[in-house]
Amino acid sequence: MKLVAGHSDTVNVWIAKVHGAHILHQPSETFGVIDDEGVLRGALVTWFKTDATAEVSVFGELSNDVVKAYFRWVFGHVHRLEVRTSRRNKAVKKAAPKYGFAYQGRDRDYYGPGDDALVFYMTPDKCRWIDHGLDVQVA
Repeated sequence: MKLVAGHSDTVNVWIAKVHGAHILHQPSETFGVIDDEGVLRGALVTWFKTDATAEVSVFGELSNDVVKAYFRWVFGHVHRLEVRTSRRNKAVKKAAPKYGFAYQGRDRDYYGPGDDALVFYMTPDKCRWIDHGLDVQVA
């Protein structure tokens, strides 16, 4: 699988059709995730919230290569990446820590009255998916 940029409209239509989600605010960057046949299988939608923080929404399938490429890209722009999910979303609650996100807390009523969001975050120093620039010397 590969990340592709520059096809935000196509990816947003796919997200709405396949996942029933509508991107209401213009994201900073939308990546499609395509398989070896060029079929759209996933998406990563990123919003820059501040100069130091971005938030990502994930849809569909990802591969380790896609995850590595995305983290290299996003941590080239910000110091902190966040994921929010409904407290009912068992898949994301389980996956976020597996990818290295730490639980931060709840945003009360984020999705409406009584519907809290769980917030997870990651910084580049805690990201196992990127090379931390270890200087290897050859004797």
